[in-house]
Amino acid sequence: MARRIGSRYVALKVLGRGASGTVWAGEGPEGPVAIKLLREDLASDEVLVARFVQERTALVSLDHPGIVGIHDLVVDGVDLALVMDLVNGPDLRTRLEKEGVLKPALAAAICADVADGLSAAHAEGVIHRDVKPENVLLDTAYGQIRARLTDFGIARLVDAPRRTRATRIIGTPDYLAPEIIEGLQPTAAVDVYALGTVLYELLTGWTPFGGGHPGAVLRRHVTEPVPGIPGLPAPVAEVLASCLSKAPAARLTAREVGERLRAALPALAGLPPFDVPAPDGGGHPDRGETPPPLPAGVVPLVSGTEPDASRDTHTNLVRPTFTAPPVTTPPRRRRPHQHRKRRRRAVAVIGTVFVLAVGGVGWWLTRSDDPPHDRRPAGSTVSPSVSAAAAGDGRADGAGPAPGWATWAQLPVAPVFLTGAPAAARPAGAPTFVVQRDGVGQPWFATDRDGTFEDWRKLPAFKAIEDLAVTAPGPGRVDVLAVSQDRHLYRSSFADGRWGDWTRIDAKTRITGAPAATATGDRLEILVCSGDTLMHGTLVGANWTGFDRITQAGAIEGAPAVTASAPGTMDAFVVGADDRELLHLAFVSGAWREPVPVGAVRAGGRPAAAWTPATGLTVVVPDTDGRLIGLVARADGWQPARLTPPAGLPKQDGAAPAAALTATGDRVDVYVLGPQRRVQVAPSA
Repeated sequence: MARRIGSRYVALKVLGRGASGTVWAGEGPEGPVAIKLLREDLASDEVLVARFVQERTALVSLDHPGIVGIHDLVVDGVDLALVMDLVNGPDLRTRLEKEGVLKPALAAAICADVADGLSAAHAEGVIHRDVKPENVLLDTAYGQIRARLTDFGIARLVDAPRRTRATRIIGTPDYLAPEIIEGLQPTAAVDVYALGTVLYELLTGWTPFGGGHPGAVLRRHVTEPVPGIPGLPAPVAEVLASCLSKAPAARLTAREVGERLRAALPALAGLPPFDVPAPDGGGHPDRGETPPPLPAGVVPLVSGTEPDASRDTHTNLVRPTFTAPPVTTPPRRRRPHQHRKRRRRAVAVIGTVFVLAVGGVGWWLTRSDDPPHDRRPAGSTVSPSVSAAAAGDGRADGAGPAPGWATWAQLPVAPVFLTGAPAAARPAGAPTFVVQRDGVGQPWFATDRDGTFEDWRKLPAFKAIEDLAVTAPGPGRVDVLAVSQDRHLYRSSFADGRWGDWTRIDAKTRITGAPAATATGDRLEILVCSGDTLMHGTLVGANWTGFDRITQAGAIEGAPAVTASAPGTMDAFVVGADDRELLHLAFVSGAWREPVPVGAVRAGGRPAAAWTPATGLTVVVPDTDGRLIGLVARADGWQPARLTPPAGLPKQDGAAPAAALTATGDRVDVYVLGPQRRVQVAPSA
């Protein structure tokens, strides 16, 4: 039945109903339109109507292909309506319910369109504050899908502070940014966080923190890391990590999200949808499965067989009760709590990995028929700098037993989504410093005081595009090195209890990989890659030598590792570009020696190295299968060291994960970025 809206529009057919009103297909002076008729109780609120009128200009001015344009605002008696573009296609929630998950390329393209619309709105000072699949329409009018964002500003207007109880937070809990939950003033970054949640849901079928009581959902947004998506290509994983960062300043802008997702589309072409199981084994009603019942002791707060079409969380609330009869809920989309099933899976994976690791190490220790991979000089088993007799530098060669490591322990959860590989240093008279960058390159650090790591904290603002390097040049002193977007090298130093500003060390060499550094006395020795060439430079105080080419290394791949035991004496490790052979280069008496292969290891990622008189030279490197391999140098060659694999170690940027080492006395600790992007450490046993 037709209904006149104001003097210019006629509502003809109901398209859908939501929490804030009903959407009609209608006609206006310029042709077909969509008319969102708000609830009568909203239309009778004089303050709300005044706010809509006040915001009309801003809403109507949002003219962008990624935004469902608003033509008019009608206030007529009990009618309060928004007249909008009529979009030929369903909303994203309908598509997601039909398919469960989307192909990665389609998910990225949809979110890129939404990001473009958000960018245009943010440029006008408008924040959406309720980005979710229900508010994304899929326009198919031109033969291809174009995502368009609708309901700009509705959540903010309808749920203005005057209308909101002190215990209520504006927005949909599954998509709320942590800063909103903590009561901070929302910025454009809240829309980016919500968009990242939508992208995660399109790829997996689940929001990363959804499930259970809304209070639990809100807590998880603030405290828990984002569950990883196995097999997700690195460019998209990095965008997702940035969008879902706990810190608003660490997130990409909406414009950057759109640009990066479009740049990642070639890497996603042809990939099938990800098969990510329900977090704790619960059913998926949208795929024809039956969800588990609510736990005993809770009952649905809102009864009925049909959830609200808007999926607002008020239909999903539960409350405790003193009687605990078993109750079931009507079929609906559940995003259950994620931990119990994940723990069971983790235990099974750890057991399997341990058995395979023991068998693999046993095979390694007993094999005798491997073909040689030896470029070392005749009669030599290890590099001259390792053998005190050959090098003449008076160093002990670690003749004792090979070090072993205890089981892995986790560092505190970072407030941001960490990426890349960690770096670590243990200065004399100070705690261990572990540094790592987040999804947008901001460096963070955590310190270990008496065996207990403190929470992660941010270094001075910076955007690093490669993994960091850290070294301890003196008591209580730490230097962090980073490569900026200009591909030059910068340093920030920790001294007297505070971090200094970032200063540029070198402005000539274009660096193409992560730096490596070691301190020998007052000298900071730095190795970097430029293309496939290894470069070496020395910083003494404020005096910088510049980078020189190390021709002995030949063509290398990736980033180097370096350690030292005395001023002017270094051991560097690189991966050969031709065959991924792990090579050892010694710097003795002012000159680099020829490279020597380390055992028969084929490296799948960046090595890490450390040296102490008690343990000798220790190297940890991921092999081409993604396993972490521990090696120690002895006078008769390189010997394997026992290193229990961390469970579920993910690949980083498509490569095997890199590690970091710290060494003092007879202790060598190994650090990696493990499951859920959480740094973990294996202390010396």
